[in-house]
Amino acid sequence: MPVKARRVAVIGAGPAGAIATDALVKEQAFETVRVFDRRAGIGGTWVYTPHLPTAIPSLGDLVSGKADVAIPIPPHLPTVTPISEEVNGHQRRFSDTALHENLHSNITPAIMSYTQEPFPDKLSPRTLAEYGPGAPFRHHTVIREWIEGIFSRGGHEKLLELNTTVERAEKVGGEWVLTLRKETLGRNYWWRETFDALVVATGHYNVPWFPSIPGLVDYDRKFPGRIQHSKHFRNARKFKGKRVVVVGGSISAHEVVHEILDVAQSPVYAALRGEPIPAFGWEPFLHPDIAIKKEITRFDPETGRVFFKDGSSLDDVDYIIFGTGYTFSVPYIPHVQERIRNAYRRLPGVYQHTWDIEDPTLTFVGMLGGGFTFRVYEWQAVAVARHLAGRAKALPPIPEQLEWERKRVAERGGGKDYYSIAPDYGAYFEFLRGIAGEPAPGTNGRVLPAFDEKWLELWTGMVAHKIEGFQRKRKRAEEARGIVKAKL
Repeated sequence: MPVKARRVAVIGAGPAGAIATDALVKEQAFETVRVFDRRAGIGGTWVYTPHLPTAIPSLGDLVSGKADVAIPIPPHLPTVTPISEEVNGHQRRFSDTALHENLHSNITPAIMSYTQEPFPDKLSPRTLAEYGPGAPFRHHTVIREWIEGIFSRGGHEKLLELNTTVERAEKVGGEWVLTLRKETLGRNYWWRETFDALVVATGHYNVPWFPSIPGLVDYDRKFPGRIQHSKHFRNARKFKGKRVVVVGGSISAHEVVHEILDVAQSPVYAALRGEPIPAFGWEPFLHPDIAIKKEITRFDPETGRVFFKDGSSLDDVDYIIFGTGYTFSVPYIPHVQERIRNAYRRLPGVYQHTWDIEDPTLTFVGMLGGGFTFRVYEWQAVAVARHLAGRAKALPPIPEQLEWERKRVAERGGGKDYYSIAPDYGAYFEFLRGIAGEPAPGTNGRVLPAFDEKWLELWTGMVAHKIEGFQRKRKRAEEARGIVKAKL
């Protein structure tokens, strides 16, 4: 079904929302483009929120998939309501971000930034100390400034409605009706606006995911605060001298382990289910102050003991930090949220991670992973903008889209394997470029270059750079231990 929208709403003002907005505006095909974000500033998940107390509102709800529910809408709009924990509580609404004070990007700028918006050459003292002046990593403050620049340079700030949460998005009579809530002056202001199409660019780093492990929820009740998620990691200070277990074998687990290594009780225990992510392998965990364990199989809420698959156990654990990723959640779109609840850690009913199969006026940018973020968001954004303008190559018939999803589930299951575009980077980029085509004559539409195989070399080099950093850190620790032994 061809689409030709006049009014488009973008939900989210992070990196995906920024490039989606720019692509829509430069297409010069829309009467109205509006951008809504629930935070007070631009940046999305790159807005640092250390002022918000970190806590998990209900571990039971997270494990059972019942967290992050839609809130009741006042019966008559527009209206004003008082602030309440149910509506405004950041823990209940998962509105705090996953940044810690030393968080850096982990992808080479040349393939992370957008083609027309390079990252600035601005290195933090931490980056210089660990990786030197040629480091390819940028502190989170630099990334946020870069996102803000996309809005400001394009003059897109006037399209923004900040401090504004989309509480409901429903299709009524062929139009998307958005129920909006702005928090300001100590009150909630509610109203509705109508659009032809939606671009959901809220990311998938809001709602933590925990594996279902026997005893976990009861353990959390018995020892409140002991179970943590990497989303709520802010710095290493409270882990000084503590016995810590970090769960997970991916980027979040790497970062937490290495942030606390110098202060936590040695060893820090790393509990992994199976193999770590292939790109980095075991290298992040090969350190004299890290003890590798098999996955946790059971928590004993009576004694506090933690059991592992290798038959071992630990007592007197102070913290167990889960670096196990996130789950998708869009409670403001009820029918999509219901699909998510019935699937395993993926965005079901969406073709190529971008187009809703049932309704092509509902689109998604940034709901994927596996590498080349943020760069791939640009390809999605341009394809979506041109699709909503009625200028893109037609999507395949619905049966073909459904078959794509069926095969992907059969081959990859759910979780990261499903929404990762690795290792088929080039094919995915070129697919989106084929859908987008060239800009319409006389417009400022963004041009998507062909996928460059050199980007893969940069990707490999970035991984090598990170691995070399782990190796240098390990060597320093081993040398320090050797000096101590020599003195003894």
